[in-house]
Amino acid sequence: MAVVQPIAVETSAADHAGTGASFGAADFAWERCQEQAAVAYRTGDTPTASRLWAEGLEIARKHFGRGDPRLAASLTNQALVMRRRRQDYQAKRLFEDAFLVWADSWRWILLMTPGHPGSQPQAAHSDQLEIYDETARAYFMALAERGRLATARLEHYDELPKDGLADWLELKPKRLSDLRKLLAAVLLIAPCPHR
Repeated sequence: MAVVQPIAVETSAADHAGTGASFGAADFAWERCQEQAAVAYRTGDTPTASRLWAEGLEIARKHFGRGDPRLAASLTNQALVMRRRRQDYQAKRLFEDAFLVWADSWRWILLMTPGHPGSQPQAAHSDQLEIYDETARAYFMALAERGRLATARLEHYDELPKDGLADWLELKPKRLSDLRKLLAAVLLIAPCPHR
């Protein structure tokens, strides 16, 4: 899989002062589960990866809304676990659910904001959230499509992404944002184990 190149999203002082995505305990817990599971799976520790992916899916189902790409990634990873356990019916259902969430991810992407946690509204009289421009949204839609295609390759060809974990560790935004959530969802789908 090719390395995802981050786009330059124009920001202004207002972006840093505007209302934006917030990170809660569930966001951090989900991200930690996915990172640790990907590392475990890549090193051949399938039982640990399976347990962590199950925890991540539970967090996603409980805390993330319709169309959240992190839910789609969790469903995909859990479908892989079910397939490896020869529980084909459960795997098929999980893959179907993952595709439904990826199909709804456009709703989630349209609500993405460039702000950061703890920020204040741009103006006291404004009830408008800042949004990304069309170029940024097109990039985010392409990222979500990459996640959907990874799910499809995994379902149809049992083909694991080769370097999503490496890409994530290299590109992981330091700033807590909706972009970080989306990148985590796309890049932390089960990586190919080292052989």
